[in-house]
Amino acid sequence: MKNTIFMAITALFVTASAQAQQPTTNIDSTRRGTTVDSIRAKYKMQPMPEAMSTERVFPALGTYQLNNATDPAASTVTVTMDSASRGIVWVEGLPQGRIKAYLKKSPSTYRILSQKTASGTQVPEGTLFYDSTAHQLNVALGVPYNEADPTSVFTALNTTTQPAGEPTDVKIKTKDTKVKTKAKYYTATKQMPMTQPGLNATDSLQNQGVQTQDTLNQSGQQPQQPQKPQQP
Repeated sequence: MKNTIFMAITALFVTASAQAQQPTTNIDSTRRGTTVDSIRAKYKMQPMPEAMSTERVFPALGTYQLNNATDPAASTVTVTMDSASRGIVWVEGLPQGRIKAYLKKSPSTYRILSQKTASGTQVPEGTLFYDSTAHQLNVALGVPYNEADPTSVFTALNTTTQPAGEPTDVKIKTKDTKVKTKAKYYTATKQMPMTQPGLNATDSLQNQGVQTQDTLNQSGQQPQQPQKPQQP
């Protein structure tokens, strides 16, 4: 009798152990996978933004071609950043010589203070503005900088088609009255860098006159075997 009871208890423990070792349905893993998929569908990975170069932060920097230039051989205008201050640029290529301009309104509106160039030329006050949509540099000399509306001077001057730098009558509006003065107006078109479409390795080799295995297979040609050196 005792042996029968002992055997029954032993069989019960063996059955419970076997049931505990049986694999269970991985419900938690299924739910976890569904949650991850839903999150991925809602939040997609975006590409890393490009590094902000100096030219993107200060778009007025660059090389320009002077419009309506009287001397096409001397029609290149450059705008470079001052070595000591990022808020100062130097304009070179205009008849007045090397001109300094101060950033007044980011990203591309500058004030030109009355100054004397290294060559001794007296430069009156003016405004420099770069139009990023038209890629055009605008420089007006002889008109005081307008703090409230810096680019208003170009609205009055933009109708002229005379040679660059010729004195132009322009009406300046002050608080109490309008004053007519003569200004020198320059426009220059920015020389944008040329970009070439990317080439893969096969295209690059083909452009260099190198026949790859794929191109040989397509043309039906057999690759040339290297010649063995002749024995002396």
